[in-house]
Amino acid sequence: MAFGFAELDDRDLIVDDQAFLARWSSVWRAFTRAYMHTVDPQHRYYRPLVVVSYVIDAQWSGTRPFGYHATNVLVHALASVLCFALFLRLDFGRLVACLGALVFAVHPWLVCAVAWIPGRNDSLLAVFVFAAWLAFLSDARRPRCGARIGHLTLFGLALLTKETAAVLPLVFGTHLVMMEGRRARLVRQPRALVSVVVGWAGCLGARFGAWGVGGSGGLPLRAMAGELGRHARLLPAGFGEIIFPIRPSLIGVVDDAPVGLGLLAMALVLLLTWSLSGVRRRVVLFGALAFALWSLPALAVPGTLVCHHRLYLPACGVLITVAEIVRAVSVERRVVAAFGGVTVLAACAVALGTASMFRDGRAFARASVDAAPRAPLAHLCMGRMYQARGDGERALSEYQTAIDLGAIDVVHNNMAVIYMASARWAEAEREIREELAVDPRYARAFANLAIVLRHEGRTDDARAADGVARGLERDE
Repeated sequence: MAFGFAELDDRDLIVDDQAFLARWSSVWRAFTRAYMHTVDPQHRYYRPLVVVSYVIDAQWSGTRPFGYHATNVLVHALASVLCFALFLRLDFGRLVACLGALVFAVHPWLVCAVAWIPGRNDSLLAVFVFAAWLAFLSDARRPRCGARIGHLTLFGLALLTKETAAVLPLVFGTHLVMMEGRRARLVRQPRALVSVVVGWAGCLGARFGAWGVGGSGGLPLRAMAGELGRHARLLPAGFGEIIFPIRPSLIGVVDDAPVGLGLLAMALVLLLTWSLSGVRRRVVLFGALAFALWSLPALAVPGTLVCHHRLYLPACGVLITVAEIVRAVSVERRVVAAFGGVTVLAACAVALGTASMFRDGRAFARASVDAAPRAPLAHLCMGRMYQARGDGERALSEYQTAIDLGAIDVVHNNMAVIYMASARWAEAEREIREELAVDPRYARAFANLAIVLRHEGRTDDARAADGVARGLERDE
């Protein structure tokens, strides 16, 4: 728990936003603004319940990272318990359900959503998803108004946690058709089934109608479809990363996604599914479909950056396929328990190593560059670390590498600050204008431009730039 900030979004969301988080009234105000408000007030992500959780943490932890890390661990623990309950309801048996939940709890790739404070949006989402799923199964098998209201309430909370929840009706509907069979009394009661569907539509309409698709300024559907095509290779890659957790990291790039490893994992699952007589193939297929459906929102995110904390919920789908294969293996329970125990211990050892990269910003930046040398964001983080240490030349080198790899936001302004510190005003102005060409509403860049122009003796231009900066800050 002696972890600090990784210096990627966490300082923006917590330290820079402390004036907002420190007030209890912000519990309600969180529903009126974008998730990344301190970075961009018009940001398309709308995740008020995550912000509310930060507000609660801020009351006792302030700007100290300990409280936020502690909450992340507690949320992950709750998600793991609900995962166990869900696996029990999927008829895997107590032993396999327990092993599956333990693997979920210590899986190396899921550490990214626990040790990195902003990864909470995925673990908190999983809590609401698993709880909503359990309530849905209860209603499907024994239709009751109370269970239905609980399910729809939890679905609404999931939508207010992360946009990924929009695919849940597809997952739940697929489960109802493929998994429940005769137990699905809900299907035989049309009015009850219609009320569930109408409830889903109402929750989706309220969420996205109020804030746009994915948030203010959301992507057009055609653009999202194009991103899905360009990022399709991440599906097999993600499947393989969950089966074979080799060198986990938070940051990656699309072109480096290990497709071969994913295809190997898929082939292995298919081989075991068809060679073991006791496997319920519909369960394996459902797990694979759930993994794919939960992965779709992340595939629609533009750009080449891959953030692996997004594997948190899709991992449950892969674990369903694996749990079904393990359940069907005809060996003694103690053999299954021993094999599962070794797997859990091995995963735990790798997870501890993965968690160490999040202990502070320097460790995170170094590990990110080592794991994903072609990721612009990794070099941006490394540049920030050098800049914080006063090593301007190394910072400029890392920033330039980030630009060469495709980074556009913030980098030029950071370079300008380094040039300003050494009174290289012409170079600083060039970088600031490059930044403003990318983001013409960046108040901090205008404020820096005003400083540069004053040192260059251009007082009137400096006054105008300062006025723009103040106007943008008021808009925020």
